[in-house]
Amino acid sequence: MRKSCQKFRTFLRKTETAIVRGINSFIKDERGETNLIAILLIIVVTVALVAVFKDNILDLIEDIFKKIGKEVDRL
Repeated sequence: MRKSCQKFRTFLRKTETAIVRGINSFIKDERGETNLIAILLIIVVTVALVAVFKDNILDLIEDIFKKIGKEVDRL
């Protein structure tokens, strides 16, 4: 019984070491941070463009739906 407990403790230590190494490598890896910044920048630019051209976008969508409505009525 004592021998199996010792094997289990050794297994736990090895597992803990592997987990700690994995977490440390994940924390040190900064490639994901660059992608996150790029995505946030794209979102900010898109929101800014929508805010600036809000009226034009609404008019365009309204015109498209009016044309669709006329075509449906024609059928």
